[in-house]
Amino acid sequence: MQQLTSVFSAGNTFARYWLNFWFGALLVGFYCVTVGFFVFPSNSGIQSGFYSLVALPTAMILIYQRPSQLNTKLFLLFLAAPIYLAVSSFWADPNVADTYREPLFFLKLSLLLFLFFISIRLLFDRYQQFLEIWIYVFAIIGSVSALVGLVDYVIEHHAVLPARFPRFKGVIWGGDTNRVAAFYGIGFLANLYLLNKGTLKFKIIAGLGLIPILMCILLAQSKAPLVMLGLAVLGFSATGLKRKNYLWLGITLIIFSGIAAWLVFGNNTFARSYSFFIRGEIWSKALEQLGDQWFWGAGLNYRVNLIADGTTFGQAHNLLIDAMRFGGVVVVTLLSAQILCALYLYISRIQLTALNIFLLAWFLTGLATALVEAQQPLIRPSYIWLLYWIPLALIYQNSKFSRKASDSTCRELE
Repeated sequence: MQQLTSVFSAGNTFARYWLNFWFGALLVGFYCVTVGFFVFPSNSGIQSGFYSLVALPTAMILIYQRPSQLNTKLFLLFLAAPIYLAVSSFWADPNVADTYREPLFFLKLSLLLFLFFISIRLLFDRYQQFLEIWIYVFAIIGSVSALVGLVDYVIEHHAVLPARFPRFKGVIWGGDTNRVAAFYGIGFLANLYLLNKGTLKFKIIAGLGLIPILMCILLAQSKAPLVMLGLAVLGFSATGLKRKNYLWLGITLIIFSGIAAWLVFGNNTFARSYSFFIRGEIWSKALEQLGDQWFWGAGLNYRVNLIADGTTFGQAHNLLIDAMRFGGVVVVTLLSAQILCALYLYISRIQLTALNIFLLAWFLTGLATALVEAQQPLIRPSYIWLLYWIPLALIYQNSKFSRKASDSTCRELE
């Protein structure tokens, strides 16, 4: 009997060390994958970090521990659109693809999203405050990354400054201007959170950090992040004023004055009418590809080019339209249900704390960018994950801990 007890004790000790190790790796992985958007020059670093420090640790943890309080309906809703797109690849015509991948490839991508959603649940189970701490790191690294990008910008373009301001590309993500601006837009939101919730030291750090980030966004001349940031500043200011924090009014005036001065005296971001025209052309060509397969879609191929105004594009520059040309009305309905459910959680169940306002602002900023920049969402860990999948998963999971106190009679969606 004593030997049997010692065997169980040794097994429990091994399981504890096993879980401690893999949970530590998972926490590091979440930081590396998300903060890595400010560090890595391309998405290869993001993908390597996800496979080795998120997907693998999650699978190892599941050997000994299952996620608690997993909301089954939200879980299925999160995976419905990816699974449908993956299944649609079975009826896709490989002859129309400019680049073809087997259906198994897309099923693996759905598995990655499955593991990611589970990983968020596991992190909330183990470290309920991990998200608040992560925002501090995300904000600071984002500010440092923006500062490095500005230094590189001045060195590269010093010969024409200040007579002319070329578009900012930065030193991350291969210099993709619009995506870089979107990433820094999320970093801007994180710094606003620090200004709202941090100690005096972190408020000062965040206030200084906003300067290089805002300059990068303005120099990038990307419209969607700029518009959404203006709305986010108003949202954060409303919460500050509600608590009679008049410092927020001053910050809002400074930020909007800076944006207005740039639009009046600098490069007019909204004067580039061609970007509006070409997107309309791309969307029209994408919808033409549907033909009579508008309901179920033509099936997902890895790459089907579009030609608009004599230029070849690999995607439709709109999350929903690009998904629709492969998955039809069905996948658009599933994606719309995801979005509306996230908004419903805020309207009916989630208390509007600074954390939840940050998550909502992140999700809406990413979504707005995805509706003018992104492709269909079933891809390897890349920009669409930071814009859409990560904030969506955090909203779905964080709703467990942030229901309104008055909503005690509301049933869980389980």
